Formats: sequence, structure tokens, C-alpha cells
Amino acid sequence: MKNHISISILFILLSMYCLAGSVEKATPMINGIYSENIRSVQFAREGWDFSQPILELGADQRLQLKFDEISDGVTNFVYTITHCDTEWYPSRLVQSEYMEGFIENPINDYAASINTTSKYTNYLLSLPNENVRFLISGNYLLTVFGEGKRTTPVLTRRFYIVEPLTEISGVIKKATFEGYKGRNQEIDFAIDYSRFSIQDPRTEVKVVVTQNSRTDNCLTNLKPLFVRDNQLSYDLGRENVFEGGNEFRNFDSKNIRVNGLGVANIEFVNPFYHVELKPDQIRQDREYRNESDLNGRYLIKNDRITDSDLESDYIQVHFSLKTQEPLLGGDIYVFGGLSDWQCQPANKMKWNFEAKLYETTLLLKQGFYDYQYVYVEKGSNKINNTLLEGSFVETENDYQIFVYYRGFSSRYDKLIGYRTINSVKR
Repeated sequence: MKNHISISILFILLSMYCLAGSVEKATPMINGIYSENIRSVQFAREGWDFSQPILELGADQRLQLKFDEISDGVTNFVYTITHCDTEWYPSRLVQSEYMEGFIENPINDYAASINTTSKYTNYLLSLPNENVRFLISGNYLLTVFGEGKRTTPVLTRRFYIVEPLTEISGVIKKATFEGYKGRNQEIDFAIDYSRFSIQDPRTEVKVVVTQNSRTDNCLTNLKPLFVRDNQLSYDLGRENVFEGGNEFRNFDSKNIRVNGLGVANIEFVNPFYHVELKPDQIRQDREYRNESDLNGRYLIKNDRITDSDLESDYIQVHFSLKTQEPLLGGDIYVFGGLSDWQCQPANKMKWNFEAKLYETTLLLKQGFYDYQYVYVEKGSNKINNTLLEGSFVETENDYQIFVYYRGFSSRYDKLIGYRTINSVKR
């Protein structure tokens, strides 16, 4: 009887474990901002504003998270760190296996804005620190929430710890397969694992390729064309192709006393400066123009002060896109780092019947911003950045290559290689 009860209890526990696993699998970890008061989230290598949030395991490097809360007070924010698999689901490891430190830690570095038209508090967190040290490589998620409110995070951010056990070489070229020629870029690359033992490279190695750090259109199921001499070759032709897209549009609001690049007018309406951008045109049918951009990122900067984090104003930026008629089959969004690379109601544009244009307004901190107009068909989650902007093989893009390893007996995915390859710079 006791054995029967023990088996029944074990069955219930296993069922609960499997159910928990299935619920967990339904919610991959993503970058997100979950409070309207949280703004200007930046997460990069310390001293390198435009870098990926990636560190080398054991190296003397740190990541730096900065964000603002629009408020005239201080919130006691705390953070947790979660190890994830290649698909950004929480791994099965307990915290002591991937990190030394406490489960929750406070964010103690903060300061109030100075001489700005609207009040905010700027928060700063560096990783690793005296409370956190990483033990293994892989994907990680940083979660920030108010003290005592762990079930309601205010922001989440992905980051990476790499164990450089492979060498990655590659080149970006015009797509060679007939159906992709014209406006597509092909990413051919090879992975040298001569310094690391891999028994079955085709099953134990996973590669993820992103374009300009976007995660919505990344390539995840690439298989090597050849495996020989401790090298994996990904010279595929069709599977490793991205649309080239177009250079990002941009505007300069670093000095709100004068009209910067892309700015038509500036006016103060208490409590914000309103920056009206020059009306934009659809670029789908236009010829390619080689223009400098930040590949969708932005820089917080006020040219007239010394501390841009604390002395930059928040401004209302007015965007407009001229079209002959509204696009009835979907919606248009202002897109890029300024929208957290997402299409949400906050960056959705509305059709103005009288002016015959799409328009929206975003609250942004002073600086230099890249952006594009993207289209999302109704009922779809696919972000189309070429319908309104066009696509050209000449476009300058950054491609990030992540190499993961999980052996037959491994309990987690190691990140054993990372490299950024530019489509223009060699």
C-alpha cells in the first residue's frame, strides 16, 4: 500500500513538473518595457555604447544598464538574472550553477534629473559586480522590478556570456541563388572548432544569425553544408539570406535651440519641447542612396551640457509619412531602437485624412536617432521593413553570428563563439 501511494505521489509530482515545463515553454524570454514611465533603456558593454550586451566569460569586462523613470521620486528597483537556452526559455539549472550571488539585488546607483523641463530619475547598473559573478556561458535575461513586486517587472533585457572556443570567419555578398538576386544579402561563414572537441557537429552545434541585432527575423535553423577538418562551412545560398533593406532615416535633437538634421520646427508647449520632423516620403521605388546611419540605434546626447544622462530633456517628437491613401490591409509603425525594436500601440501611426499622411508622436530623450517605417499586415506578427523603405543589396548592415554547443550529456547550451560581420567594412 505504501509503495502504491509513493508511486502515485511521484506520478503527480512528475505531472506537475511536465505541466510547469509546458507553461514555461509557452513564454520565451524577450526584451520588454512594461511601464509607461520607464524610458531610454540602454544596455551595452561599458565604454562602448553601440555594442551588443555580450561579455567574455572570466574577462575584465562589464555590461552597463541605464534607464530613466519619469517621476519626481525614487523607486527601489531590484533585479534578478535567469540563465536561458538557445530559444530563450529558462534553462533547467539552479542559480548556483550559473551565477555566484544573491537571487535578488538592489539597484543603488541613481540620480535625479538636473534643470530639465520634466523630472525623471536615471538609474545605472553594472554587471558583473560585487553581488553577481557569472560562472558559465550562454544566454541570460536581466529582469528589473519594483521592490516586493517580482510578478510585475518593469523591464527585461537579454544578454550573453561567451566562452570563445571557436573561430568564426565570414563575408557578406550579393545573394547568389537566382530567386534571391537583386536586393538580398548572403551571409557565408565558417566555424573552426579545432580547439574544442565536438563529437557530432550537425546535432550538437546551433547557430543563430541576426541582422542589426533584430530578433524578430533572425535565422535559427542553419545546418552546415560541409563538415571537415574541424570546420563547419555555411556557404548555403538560400537559407542564409536576408533582405538588404535600406539605410535608416535619422534626426538630430541634441540641440533644441536650433533645427538639427531632419527637424522642421521646434516649439515649447509646457512641459515639453515639441520637435516636428520634416515630412517623410515612401522610398520603395527610389534609387539607393549611401547615407550614414547607426543601423537603427540611438545616442542620448545634449550638446549644451556636460552630463547627458541627467541634463537632457524629454521631447515630444512628431513623425509624418506622406502617402496617397491609407494602407487598409495593415498598420504602419515607427521602428528601430527608439521603439525597442517592437511594434506596439505606442509607436503605431494614424492616418490623417485631411493632410493625407500617417502621423504619430513619441516621447524621446534628446539625442541622435535612427528610425524606419515598417508595415505589419493585420493578423500577422511579421514586421515588413521593405514595403515602405525599399531593399537594396548595397545597404550597410551589421550581422551577428552566435554559435552554441550542447553535447549529448550537457544540461545547458554553451555560447562558444560570437562575431559581428559588416556588409561593407572588411
